[in-house]
This record gives sequence, C-alpha cells and structure tokens, in this order.
Amino acid sequence: MGSLLETPGRALLVGIVITILVLLLWAVVGGLDPVGFLSYLLRFLHTMSAMSWVGLIMFVNFVQLAAVAEASGEGRATLMKSIVPRVGAGMRHASHATVVTGIVLLILSGYLLDRYVFATAVYMPPLRNLLLWGGTAAGLAMWGFLNLRIWPALRILTGETVADDAAQVEARAIVKTYARLNLVLAIPVTAVMVAAAHLY
Repeated sequence: MGSLLETPGRALLVGIVITILVLLLWAVVGGLDPVGFLSYLLRFLHTMSAMSWVGLIMFVNFVQLAAVAEASGEGRATLMKSIVPRVGAGMRHASHATVVTGIVLLILSGYLLDRYVFATAVYMPPLRNLLLWGGTAAGLAMWGFLNLRIWPALRILTGETVADDAAQVEARAIVKTYARLNLVLAIPVTAVMVAAAHLY
C-alpha cells in the first residue's frame, strides 16, 4: 500500500483506476446511454477542475499570501521559487480546464448553439438561464483576473519577468487584489452553477 501512496501521481492514478472500475460496474449493471454518459463525463471533469481551481483560490487567500507576507529573506525566496509558481500554474491549468469543459457542456445541454446542435430550439426556464449565464459571466471574469492580471504579476514577483522595485510593489498589490476578487466570486459562482444544474 505504501508504494501506491508514495507520490501524488501514483495516488491520483489509484483514484482514477477506482473511478474507472466504478463506472464500468455502473455500465454493466445499469446499461449505458452514450450521450448521457458523455454529458456525465464532461460534468465530472468540469466539477473536478472547478474544485481544483476554487481549492487553490482558497489556499492562496488563506495560506499562501499570509505565509509570503510573514516570511523574510531566505524563507520568502524559497516560497517564491518553490510554492508560488506551482500554485499559479496549477490554478491556470484548472481555470483553462474549467472554462473549456464548461463551454462544451453549454453546447451539449442546449444553452449555447442549440439550433445548430439539436433539431429544435431547447427551452430553458428563464430563472435557470439567468443563474447559469450569470455564473458563466462571473466565472469568465475569474478566468480573466487570473490569466490577465494575476499571472503576469506573479511572473514579476518570481523573477521570470525583470522589473524594478516599484513594479514589484505594484505586482504584489495586483496579486492580492485579484486573488481577493476571485475569492469573492468563487462562492456565488459555485452556488449558482449548482443551482442551475439541480434546482430546476
């Protein structure tokens, strides 16, 4: 058992294998609707990537920013070299996966391009439409905050982009402000997406 849990990659692989076995059992026992199964897989991937993204948003706001602010000298340098770039890259990958799977889900569920995908227009209750598109707009804003504001500022702070002291001070302020904005939006976006999928 220890060797299976030795690295995060191995532990993740074990989780994936268990998931595949459960899904195969489900398909054998309950039968399989290919379109429904594809929709489920996309929703699962969308949910997993969104969980990763929101989890990292929480980590940055409640752990990483405080740790970097409290650290000094060598400790801060270690955090900026070893932790911050990994967290930033993980957030970016999770945000891209969340947006891509979300767009495909919008198409497959009839919210987007319904007349091109389905034989007739797909009716969506107005409140569900409002919830979903409000959540989509806020989620895209979060993606923009991360990739267009936080990431370039992080590159300055980690030394990937050469900048003077004033630019570094500004970059720190940008990271903090937009990390907080993403934290503000993470909860309502999650709430309305879950509501749009399950309340109606």
